[in-house]
Amino acid sequence: MTKSYRDSRTLTLLREFHRAYRSVQCVDSDGIEAMGMLQSEFDVIATLGNTEGMPMGQMATRMLTSPGNVTRLVKRLEGRGLVRRARAPWSDRVVIATLTAEGEALFDRTYPAQYEHLKAWFDGRLTTEQQEQLTTLLQALQPESPCDSGTE
Repeated sequence: MTKSYRDSRTLTLLREFHRAYRSVQCVDSDGIEAMGMLQSEFDVIATLGNTEGMPMGQMATRMLTSPGNVTRLVKRLEGRGLVRRARAPWSDRVVIATLTAEGEALFDRTYPAQYEHLKAWFDGRLTTEQQEQLTTLLQALQPESPCDSGTE
């Protein structure tokens, strides 16, 4: 008798993980798009918010978008007057991105709204204890990932 892998625990887990990810992604993008932004743009603003600026390489490890998109996104937001780039005083090779005053104002307006949007969604589905347990379980999947590119 041949073993069937079709409805295995592993594939069921993978399917449910993907379905949950798509749900969270949809809720996240709905909130961001309602504020007139793209998810990738919001990610830059959220990453730089409440900082004195950040090297572009460090941004690439913290963002939820691919590192290859960081420069393109920052240039686009720079063109809109939300971000500025400058060489680091300690190295000509390091570029620091910071929010402009207009970028800071956008962060102050959008970040709390998106946080509350997501918090209400998670709180409506999971208890605080379940959220903490899920965080722990998801973190357990991260170490030693075969696809880990060194990003957070």
